[in-house]
Amino acid sequence: MYSGNRSGSQGSWEGDGPAGAEGSAPEGTLSPTPLFSPGTYERLALLFGSVGLLGAGSNLLVLVLYYKFQRLRTPTHLFLVNISLGDLLMSLFGVTFTFVSCLRNRWVWDTVGCVWDGFSSSLFGIVSITTLTVLAYERYIRVVHARVINFSWAWRAITYIWLYSLAWAGAPLLGWNSFAVLKIFRQFR
Repeated sequence: MYSGNRSGSQGSWEGDGPAGAEGSAPEGTLSPTPLFSPGTYERLALLFGSVGLLGAGSNLLVLVLYYKFQRLRTPTHLFLVNISLGDLLMSLFGVTFTFVSCLRNRWVWDTVGCVWDGFSSSLFGIVSITTLTVLAYERYIRVVHARVINFSWAWRAITYIWLYSLAWAGAPLLGWNSFAVLKIFRQFR
């Protein structure tokens, strides 16, 4: 089992190295000793809270501006809205679990929360990266071939982006490989 100590050095696996745990946890569980100092958890919570609030606020602003101003409604801007939507959802769902855990100085969610955290972070991250790739391709078409895409092409591309991202992020849920953190949980059952 993993036992971290509060001195800032690396922890050890119970039975493998130096005795640093303040007692042993039941077989198959991680010891309740925090990985970081309380001050580090506070700084991490501040960082994640700031990223979450700034990400949610700025991406929500992009969505409102796209909705409010008619002249911004172009196929190219639709890709920017898709990036903002993915980043907004990442700010709301991807950062929240880690933020709450930093406030409590430990991971407070069960295995389902861990899976959701990995799935949502993967899904929204892949959406953003793939949308940037398609946006670069759209720029290439416009500059090199002097063609302008239409809304039909943009909506089809966005649909494919979300399906592609869902396939890659959903594969671990269906048993193909697994999210990295789950391997740690399964190892100590």
